[in-house]
Formats: sequence, C-alpha cells, structure tokens
Amino acid sequence: MVNKPPLPGGFDLPAEVNGWLHVPASNKNGHVWIGESAQRSVGVFSGITDRVRVAVFDDRVNGFCSKIQPVERSFEDGETQAEATAWGVERAVAWMGRHAPDSWNHPHVEEAVFDPPAGFVLDRYYLEEREQIVCYRQGDTEKAVSMAGGRPPETEPSLETRAYLYVEAWRGSGNATISLAPWLRAHDHEKYEIVEPPDECGLAVALKLAREWVRGEVGQTRDSPAIGQSDLGTWSG
Repeated sequence: MVNKPPLPGGFDLPAEVNGWLHVPASNKNGHVWIGESAQRSVGVFSGITDRVRVAVFDDRVNGFCSKIQPVERSFEDGETQAEATAWGVERAVAWMGRHAPDSWNHPHVEEAVFDPPAGFVLDRYYLEEREQIVCYRQGDTEKAVSMAGGRPPETEPSLETRAYLYVEAWRGSGNATISLAPWLRAHDHEKYEIVEPPDECGLAVALKLAREWVRGEVGQTRDSPAIGQSDLGTWSG
C-alpha cells in the first residue's frame, strides 16, 4: 500500500515546475514529480528514522544508486512530520526550478548503455553501490528470468544458445566482465565469459569491447558510433 507523507493543512503541491509534472497517483511512498520526456523523477520522502529527503531518479535505471539525494536532514526538535515534509517540498521545488528534466543527467549513469549492440535490446541496467550491471537481450527472443533451481542449457554457449549479453563493471576498481547468459538475473555459474577486458578498463570500454565482439560474431554494424563512445577508438589500455 502506498503511504504518502502528511502535509500541513492548506499546503498545496504545485502541479508543474519547470517541466516537472506532479503525479498524485505515483506508486512511490512520497510526493513525486516526473519529467515525461526525459524519464526522470523527483520525490520528497519523510518518516523513516525521522528524516526528510529529496531524491532525484533516473527512471531508466534500476538499483539502489539509480537516484541522487541533493537534500536530506533529520527532523528538528518539535518539528512534525508534516512540517518536515513541507520543508522538503520547498527544497524540491527550488531544485526543479534550477534543473529542467531534459537538462539533468545522473552523474554515474553511462549513457552508452542505452544504445545496445546491433541486434540487441536493453533489458535491464542496474546501478548499485559496488557495481554496474548491464543486461542486453537479443531483440528477436522472449524475455527469460532465472528460476529457482533452474539449470543453464547444456549446449555450447553462443549467440544461438544464450539470449543475454552481460556487461558488468565494478565501481572503484573498474574491473569488468563480458559474458553470455541464458536469462535475466543469471548467477555467476550460469554465465560464460566471452571477452577478457583489460584490468581497470571501466564500463565504457567494456561496452565498446562487447560491441566489437558482437560485430565480429554477427557481422552487423552501426551507421555511427554508440552514444558517448566516439572517442574510445584510440583507447590502448
């Protein structure tokens, strides 16, 4: 059940701020505005451990770190939850006034992820505290999710037998893996590594190497470089 934080009597939420539209029916437990054209959203949340926070989400991304929190504080002495929530809304409105939906980008999201290798679609992009996980699926296959106790096919791993292409990078070290998998949410033993990226190469380079592998396997190319990767051609490790 959705539980919106209370507001003081007579406190009205703005219907629109600089291109952000209020969505009273949002399924988040907060007061939410969305930027429809940019798949971004802003929410005001309060009550958990007596804190109020403003969170800005990149709604294309899954995971704990798909958001930033430009404003957060504890309730002040004698302050009600409704008063703290109103304070958060005022800060959110000010933030939205400075950032239009089309002009804000999550600082840790890799835009090249959203331009899949030829023949693939993006199934899921997870941004977690320790790693980024990109799951591509061959565009002519049905989505498949790992089942408890499931076993990967006993066939030789290839694009003919594995529908998913995983590109994973550890945040911090930059080490990465590129592998095939039979389904979404595959465990490590269900993945088959197809490229060995250089140490500390990072996600952007790993994506480039994955594209090159797919191109070599299927012979499909793009008319132009992937988003954000036109300058990676000279990377030498």
